[in-house]
Amino acid sequence: MRAEALEWSCNPWRDRPGRAVLTTFAVLLICGAVLSWRLPALMSLAMCTVVLASLSTALVPVRCRLDEEGAMRRSGWMVERRRWPDLKRAVRTTEGILLSPFGDRHWLEAYRALFLPIPAHGAPSAPEVERLLMSHGL
Repeated sequence: MRAEALEWSCNPWRDRPGRAVLTTFAVLLICGAVLSWRLPALMSLAMCTVVLASLSTALVPVRCRLDEEGAMRRSGWMVERRRWPDLKRAVRTTEGILLSPFGDRHWLEAYRALFLPIPAHGAPSAPEVERLLMSHGL
């Protein structure tokens, strides 16, 4: 018997508007500072793009999915997937679910773990998520 897939979306502008507005002001402030340096246009554009890309997690809506294959997070044009056999630990927080390839906390989690944000409304229930995670040993 196959379990149903759990899907939800998290829009920072709806779920965490204060953080989204603050991030927008930060991007504008930093890009304003970069432009004030009067660097060549291509370099200024590249630096502002890097700033925006770095802070985009607080601005871009995210679609998340947990199914029998594993976990998926789609944000803008980026898609990240993790298969269940590659995951060793799941940590639920009030902000979301951290799926880690490490059994214990590790400094590489910032780069290798997958974080699925959970909105206040419209997310699957905690028991559904727990049941799916436990069925895969997490």
